[in-house]
Amino acid sequence: MAENLDLSAQELNETKYLHFLSGIEGIGNIKIYSLLKLFKSAEAVFNAGLLELKNTGLLSVNNLKNFDKARKSSEEAEKRFSKILSHCEKKDIKICSILSRQYPKNLKPVYDAPVLLYYRGALSAADEFSIGIVGTRTPSEYGKQMCESFSAEFSKMSIPLISGMAKGIDSVCHKTSCRLENINYAILGCGVDVVYPPENKKLYEEVIECGAIVSEFPPGTFPDKINFPKRNRIISGISLGTIVIESALKGGALITAGFANDQGKEVFAVPGDLNSKQSGGTNTLIKRGNAKLVMNAEDVLVELENKMKNFVKAKNKEEKKVLPGLSKSEGVIYGLLNFEPVHIDMICEKSGFNISACLVELLSLEFKGIVRQLPGKYFVRM
Repeated sequence: MAENLDLSAQELNETKYLHFLSGIEGIGNIKIYSLLKLFKSAEAVFNAGLLELKNTGLLSVNNLKNFDKARKSSEEAEKRFSKILSHCEKKDIKICSILSRQYPKNLKPVYDAPVLLYYRGALSAADEFSIGIVGTRTPSEYGKQMCESFSAEFSKMSIPLISGMAKGIDSVCHKTSCRLENINYAILGCGVDVVYPPENKKLYEEVIECGAIVSEFPPGTFPDKINFPKRNRIISGISLGTIVIESALKGGALITAGFANDQGKEVFAVPGDLNSKQSGGTNTLIKRGNAKLVMNAEDVLVELENKMKNFVKAKNKEEKKVLPGLSKSEGVIYGLLNFEPVHIDMICEKSGFNISACLVELLSLEFKGIVRQLPGKYFVRM
């Protein structure tokens, strides 16, 4: 089961205990992560004595009572976790904890970062250099054009994009990114096995192919209006900077911009028609100095120049490694790999090659110094 979920036995064990801790009333992400820093593992936190926990100064009397109660009913928690794992396997859902190597690097230091993420697709180390794009669900033609233009420019530079799969600007961002086969994440306010809005079913599948559908909410969680503002901190948290393209004065995109400001991230806004309510929020962000006015992707990259230097270096390094001539079949295999482990079965499935042919090509790529094999028949780019 752990192998199918991309988790080692140790990671699975830690994920189980993080799930237990997340289910304790009154103990949220912040307290859990603070306890992890002290006890070094979720299992150690869960098994710590009540006096030891009290002495941390992190838990109230009610927290400690709930903690004790949860441990006494740990068998029920174990059953619930096993049920979630079974469901994840059936739906091809992976789990990533804040302790995992796959966890988005930029999100980890964010206040109230989720200790568990569920996702379909693949998380990439490249998300360290991603840009968030958000906006109104009812964009004007101008807004759609601006979103498509920005999304296309970033996609052509292979800069990952993060958005929320909502109608309007979010959907335009994902569609453009997928059309150009660029990495993009859709952060949901429901479980990753719930397609919302329903009309985005095709887009949902496309995002899985190009990147990942991500949520902190357990599989099966249905959309709820209180979840969407909460998920916005993840959009801004993963991104280096967030661009707002059309938003009313009370639009949800402004909540994302607020989170980005609180997280110390850059916020950008595309100016709009002064007479359009869709531009009221973006223009106000600029007026109040809460966002920098941008007219194209280059404006954004100039502001993020220092943070993007490593991305440029990585791309140049990658391009140099691909320069040695690859055969057509080697190119196919190499194109299916990234900087996160990919199992041989997935490589065979996506390439259409049998396992023997795949292993021959992978061995050749290893000799060329651009691919590395990991235990368990996993492969990564170097």
